[in-house]
Amino acid sequence: MASFSDLLSSETMRRLDHLALGSRWTAEGGRAGRHSSVLKGASVEFRDHRDYVQGDSLRHLDWKLFGRSERYFIKQYQEETSLRVHLVLDASASMAFRHSGQASKFAFARELAAATAYLAHHQQDSVGLVIYDDQVRHWLPTKCGNRHIKNFLEVLTAHEPGGRTDTGKALETLAEGMARRGLVLMMSDLLDAPDAVFRALAHFRRRGHDVVLVQVLDPAELDLPFDGVSDFIDMETGERLEADAALIRRDYLAAIGAAIDGFRSRCGSLRVDFRIATTDRTPAAFLTGLLADRQRLGA
Repeated sequence: MASFSDLLSSETMRRLDHLALGSRWTAEGGRAGRHSSVLKGASVEFRDHRDYVQGDSLRHLDWKLFGRSERYFIKQYQEETSLRVHLVLDASASMAFRHSGQASKFAFARELAAATAYLAHHQQDSVGLVIYDDQVRHWLPTKCGNRHIKNFLEVLTAHEPGGRTDTGKALETLAEGMARRGLVLMMSDLLDAPDAVFRALAHFRRRGHDVVLVQVLDPAELDLPFDGVSDFIDMETGERLEADAALIRRDYLAAIGAAIDGFRSRCGSLRVDFRIATTDRTPAAFLTGLLADRQRLGA
């Protein structure tokens, strides 16, 4: 029987027991819980407005505000509810890379997903899992309870990385299926076409999700610590490139720095929380820092 101890050490679980998981904006769960949420109904206190999104019920439009502004706004109401946590994990072949880190990128992301699920489960929140490469391989909708967590951990433990990446295609499929807003934690090395990724992330944001995008990288991918002529092999296509690392290092560092800056800038414009996670740290240490930062922002 799968359990959290298959992926998390007892020390890690003790460390996680002192943390809390939350969303920067709204939770929309199916039962009472600890998170501030936006729900519909006359029995809860009016809180604020948000922009109308296609698919919203017209019953909650503020027609008086429309008359003054000629813009559509949805009324929001305050209630306490549970959080829906969607864990999205890139399992393409490039995620199997390991050089300078303590673990492969996939092993790091898998443990980070398990740690986040551990927090959600102990807060009695709902958690779901998506594993993809060029298509969605596993999709467990958000649920809570011991039986669901057992299934979650079995799928997470058994899957191994392989195949090519098509993050944009996979995420667009997911965004359509995740109708109720929640926290989306996506873990990927982002070795993919950025425009497709951001089209999908924009779709998540339009649906009201609080999105955290974690780019998981081995330290070697950030500093290219190789000497002399080396073979660089694309783990997804098998394509090989022979090059002197010293001669290409400056251009490589400029290119990856520009790519990261581009992700950070575009995430900022979408209000997506973008983070770099390197595999020389433990997932628990990364998650501790992430949650501390988000707590300061009110999550």
